[in-house]
Amino acid sequence: MSISENSQQDSTEVLYGVESAVSKGVQFMQNANKWMDLYGDENGPSIIIEFPDIYKNNYIEARRRGAKIRFMTEITKENMRYCKELIKIVDEFRHLGGFKGGIAVSESEYMTTTTLRQSEILTQVFYSNVKAVVEQGQYVFDTFWKKAVPAEQKIREIEEGIVPDFIEPINDANEIQSLQLKLVSSANNDIDNISYCEHISLLPRSRLY
Repeated sequence: MSISENSQQDSTEVLYGVESAVSKGVQFMQNANKWMDLYGDENGPSIIIEFPDIYKNNYIEARRRGAKIRFMTEITKENMRYCKELIKIVDEFRHLGGFKGGIAVSESEYMTTTTLRQSEILTQVFYSNVKAVVEQGQYVFDTFWKKAVPAEQKIREIEEGIVPDFIEPINDANEIQSLQLKLVSSANNDIDNISYCEHISLLPRSRLY
């Protein structure tokens, strides 16, 4: 099931159900030719590795086409084995804690979900290929990417029991909300009667590290 507002070129949709969500996700990955920038919370890595035909293999194929993949997640003791596998199939991998859900943005498309559950396929996603939405999604990702640390560093800290140095967080929830509202504003021009806040993935928790 999906709710959408479409033109021949542009599409903004909220999709419900495993079949619709997975189909749109596969389309997103197969359409990426230049880059895929991906964020998933601590549950994201297990989904990618546990369902290789849907996710992992499409990452590999995207790289074979020349797409660069940047991936960001919260690395923990519990998901570290999945993260070590992911490092091998993406171009750049960083750690960022403090958010829930996931986003994905390519040169032409944007997707987000509010909920990721360990080793479970997505059941609800927001999708858009509207230029303004994609650009704002890229801005949000790049903002958080700059705050993230290399995955190898975080893995070493966990394995060696190192207490990390303090990292300056994104200023506060107001800054996060501001980034989100820019995306909302763009999306509202293309899809009506949807509470977009339900589909924004980057919900702040208490920390970045």
